[in-house]
Amino acid sequence: MNPLTLQRLNMDTTWHCTLGSIKLLIDPWLVGTEVDYFSWFNTQWHRTPPTDCSQLPPFDTVLITQKYPDHCHPETLQALRPQQIIAPAHMLKRLRHLVPDATLIGVEPGPEGVLHRDVRLHLLASPRRVDPIYDAFLLDDGQRSIVIAPHGLSATQDHLAIVEAASPITVLLSPFDHYQLPTLLGGTIKPGLPGLQSLVDLFDPEIVIQTHDEDKYARGLVSQLARIKAFREDDLGSHAWLAQRHHSIPNYQPVTF
Repeated sequence: MNPLTLQRLNMDTTWHCTLGSIKLLIDPWLVGTEVDYFSWFNTQWHRTPPTDCSQLPPFDTVLITQKYPDHCHPETLQALRPQQIIAPAHMLKRLRHLVPDATLIGVEPGPEGVLHRDVRLHLLASPRRVDPIYDAFLLDDGQRSIVIAPHGLSATQDHLAIVEAASPITVLLSPFDHYQLPTLLGGTIKPGLPGLQSLVDLFDPEIVIQTHDEDKYARGLVSQLARIKAFREDDLGSHAWLAQRHHSIPNYQPVTF
């Protein structure tokens, strides 16, 4: 069986993933701040320094999972100038503007997905139609799959059909924290353990890894109104469904599954 390797590159949601014959850089945010709309609305920056761009492991493709700047970070993409980017198809126009020399591969929702070398990528599109809209990806090398859901996912029958047809899910990357804003600003941004348990019950992953829960520095309206219930590993004993699958990656060292 082909190895699956994961390596954190920041303590939020940037990862390096080796699956099949591809080496993916996922949602790279490695320099500067992240600003949503206006600095007074939401500005965030890493509390733990990310991996330096000059020290990245080799990658051949960037995968962007969401349209928001903590996933599609303009300064990082322009610094890296990747040769190839895979992203939801609706993002291609923006990416063409940010990195005009890159080869862009758009993924539409649906059972076909996109075959990139020996890995098929499926966009598990959110059923939500009003922002914030958070999608997930399933990557399948024909032997095993990984699901990347940085904001969790409200699973639909279409998603379940894709999962059932895919290779067994080795890893689910998803947040553990609950992050809530007022309804007018988006409501539930991350669904916490109840949302995670729903995905675990439906997708039956072998391993669950926490992502996108960095305690970042923040200023602006969003940080003033956010209500966060952070996951504590000390509480694992109260959640048998998670304890038997949980795998902690607290540093920037690669891990092979």
